[in-house]
Amino acid sequence: MPTPLTTLRDASFPMADCARCEKSVLTYVMLDESGREQRVCVHCDSPVGEALAWVGPGELEQSGYYFGPPPEEGAKGCSSGCGSCAVKKS
Repeated sequence: MPTPLTTLRDASFPMADCARCEKSVLTYVMLDESGREQRVCVHCDSPVGEALAWVGPGELEQSGYYFGPPPEEGAKGCSSGCGSCAVKKS
């Protein structure tokens, strides 16, 4: 039976280049105005290119993301350093 550690080790995460953030970012799927799925940046919600890279936890952390407890009170945004997480309202 898989454990949380083996499940995390075997997980992959979708990353793509975001023109607005000017870096490779995590992405998620949202619906556009027509109800079609589109992949967007987790930081700024801008659509990203078609070319996805599915990366493991280690590569994700090397890109500036991290796993573990949430940041301490008063910390701003994620660890990627782009600054957009602190201002994103949705």
